[in-house]
Amino acid sequence: MVLSECKRLFADKTLVEAHVIHDFLSAGWSINFVDKLGNDNPLTDIYGISCSYDSLEQAEDKVHQIANCPISIDSLFRFTDR
Repeated sequence: MVLSECKRLFADKTLVEAHVIHDFLSAGWSINFVDKLGNDNPLTDIYGISCSYDSLEQAEDKVHQIANCPISIDSLFRFTDR
């Protein structure tokens, strides 16, 4: 789902939350938006490839550009964040 689709779905109140997920394969952060039914919808480019961000802050900034919504962060390295 591209940015414009995400913005439209948030405006329609179809999407309710964002999950920022650490992708250990690319060492980046990806974003999945959750709809009312609990389905994950990844943020992709126009070719359908999942977008990846270098830092957690970049991913959170992208979410805030799309909508003001709750964000949950899923990282395999949570224990190092203390």
